[in-house]
Amino acid sequence: MKLFFIGILIGIGKILPGISGSMLAIRCGIYERVVSSLSSFPKMKRQDILFLSILGTGFLLAMMLGSKFLLFLFLRYQNFLKWLFFFFLVTAIPSFIRKSNSFFLALLTFLIGSIFFFLPTLEGNHFTFFTYLFMGMIEAFSTIIPGVSGTAIYLSLGWYSEMLNLFSSLYLFPFGKIIPFFLGFSICAFFLLKAIAFFLEKYPKETYSAILGFFLSSLFFLF
Repeated sequence: MKLFFIGILIGIGKILPGISGSMLAIRCGIYERVVSSLSSFPKMKRQDILFLSILGTGFLLAMMLGSKFLLFLFLRYQNFLKWLFFFFLVTAIPSFIRKSNSFFLALLTFLIGSIFFFLPTLEGNHFTFFTYLFMGMIEAFSTIIPGVSGTAIYLSLGWYSEMLNLFSSLYLFPFGKIIPFFLGFSICAFFLLKAIAFFLEKYPKETYSAILGFFLSSLFFLF
């Protein structure tokens, strides 16, 4: 039951602007388990399948059923929710520092992550197969790389409303949108998971240094 609610929490993090779902996964202590389980596909063990099924159910429920409601709450209680998530995430900084060993790498990823904060917000009203393909790739990147907020990128590109509409209408099976989106997501996620699993195993301190930089840059998007 705890894992199910963690899935809901991560799903909320994927919807609200400025919140990184993968950062919440790290904060809840399940990120490395998720990466390890997914990167072993298609040779996942039974316990990994069960773990991902429970987590994924909570995640999808939050995404499909709660996207518009959560956005309504965010707009009405924006400051309260931002500070709530801010303090929840900031408490993870000491553990990141203990796991890190490179100030330079953290600074580099902080600067890279901060670029998105300064991008102008565009208006998006024409969506094609390749738009949804690219949206899926952004979703994979922001889901797997901690501290990178996909919603912040969508906002910059003018795609945020369309992303919400897509997730809230999944039960209607809009195949023209779903197929390119999940194609882009699957291709990008496959390679990213393999890379993250490799770096976490071979270079854990350097990897957490990079994660720390992305995390600190993501705080821009909260305020």
